[in-house]
Amino acid sequence: MTKFSAFLLIFLLAQSLTAQTLRNFKTKNEVNQTERTYMLDLLRAEVRAMINQEVVFVVDHFMVSGNYAWMQGSVQRKDGAKPRMPSDGYDCCHVEALFKKVNGKWVLKEEGAFSTDVWYQCLQDRYRDVDMRIFPEIMRPYIKCDN
Repeated sequence: MTKFSAFLLIFLLAQSLTAQTLRNFKTKNEVNQTERTYMLDLLRAEVRAMINQEVVFVVDHFMVSGNYAWMQGSVQRKDGAKPRMPSDGYDCCHVEALFKKVNGKWVLKEEGAFSTDVWYQCLQDRYRDVDMRIFPEIMRPYIKCDN
């Protein structure tokens, strides 16, 4: 093996070890059901505390890479109806959430259920190692800020 071939092999191995796999959790399946359910239950508890109602999520986007996951969807009651909002200050029925795996366990880091602003603006400033691929492409300009 030539020195160039050895270098190339080492370089490619290093790249593959550091590359993060992008996993799609939008739909529950046998592979993701435990993690996905756990994360959505964390978010469900936050939403329940906010509006004092049992809810389910309609997941539109849920991507995981490395130690981060981003979920977007909508909130509805178990009977499929819109939840009752406690006041006019809520924008029914969207929800977004950032999860981070800490010490092998998923934690809800930030969420924006029923927000009326772009709360996730410059999110990458607070989470420097987040893989931008977990966010929908249309949102990425808001997540990443130029400092």
